Amino acid sequence: MVHQVTRFSDAFSAWENWNLTDFDSKSECLLAFKQSLQQNQALLGAVVSFHIEQASTLLAETHQLIGPTGETNELYTAGRGVALIIQGDATQPAKNAAVAQMTAALIAGNSVIFCSDDAELCKDLEAAYTQSSLPTNLVQFASLDAYHQLLESDVRSVGYVGNVEVERSINRQLAKREGAIVGLVSETDLNATPVAHDPHLSLRFITERTRTINITAVGGNATLLELGSDTH
Repeated sequence: MVHQVTRFSDAFSAWENWNLTDFDSKSECLLAFKQSLQQNQALLGAVVSFHIEQASTLLAETHQLIGPTGETNELYTAGRGVALIIQGDATQPAKNAAVAQMTAALIAGNSVIFCSDDAELCKDLEAAYTQSSLPTNLVQFASLDAYHQLLESDVRSVGYVGNVEVERSINRQLAKREGAIVGLVSETDLNATPVAHDPHLSLRFITERTRTINITAVGGNATLLELGSDTH
């Protein structure tokens, strides 16, 4: 259990800086990871590319909202924290699905703990991670069984690839937790893998935030409000 606590602590520390990194820089780091990965796993490299490209249309830009009293309001996204990705199946579709969730979580601004007993996949992922420019401790690797203990940590997102029975067990364990609600992203249809092919997958690992800046006086321009007007 001590190892899992340390692993979570390191991932959380790495997340705090990664979450403040701008989208273009995160994208460059993940593209370097993809280039290293595709040397041994061309198919998995294509999975990484797909989700980086899709996320760029969803997360890269800050959206300007209406400022009713003259202020500027910006809508942007941020990572939730540490994402726990659990790979419970070692088939090629399962590998693709797990890497899709890992990529989506990272590009959305989360750190990742990857739980799997797929030795070949973990070796290739860890080698690509080491050769990339991704920050130290941003991605942690653990055995499949470690997820039981890690679910007791303050993970903020969980991705699962495997069968329906385990999916339900994880869902029940998450429902019993106190504190923040944790979203479960699961892939149990390993024939079609619809989640892995979802172009909006990165949105499953984000939180939305707003930033308000007063550009007139303190409190904004109250004369722009027409409280009590017949037209409101």
